[in-house]
Amino acid sequence: MKNQIRDGAAALFLLLAGLGVGAAADNGSTMPKDRLFLTYAEQHRLFLNGAQEHAIFRSVSKQHGKKVAVPSEFEAEIGQVVPKSITLHRLPSDATNRVWAAKPYNYVMLQNQLLIVSPQDRKIVDIITQ
Repeated sequence: MKNQIRDGAAALFLLLAGLGVGAAADNGSTMPKDRLFLTYAEQHRLFLNGAQEHAIFRSVSKQHGKKVAVPSEFEAEIGQVVPKSITLHRLPSDATNRVWAAKPYNYVMLQNQLLIVSPQDRKIVDIITQ
């Protein structure tokens, strides 16, 4: 009896998963079907909740009191490349211990914004304001 329930649940899961993929594929997207599901890193996004953002901001503020002047031509937006004239810093260990998803990223504090930046391509993945 347990095997029948397990097999039935597995079949239902596969059916529903197939329907979800089919619905996603038929949504009018121009993206190739093998690229429908991108990771957050591929989207150049880091999705943090308010408590995680607050923990990172507080940790960085304690360690890094000096804010960097923003170049006049630079406008901070997610996906935007941070100019090489701006020095990036590793996130403090107490921040990454609390928010492990932020561990691979760097940061820079600009006036009222904390930019979380991918060190590989210097693209902004999140902006935290307090």
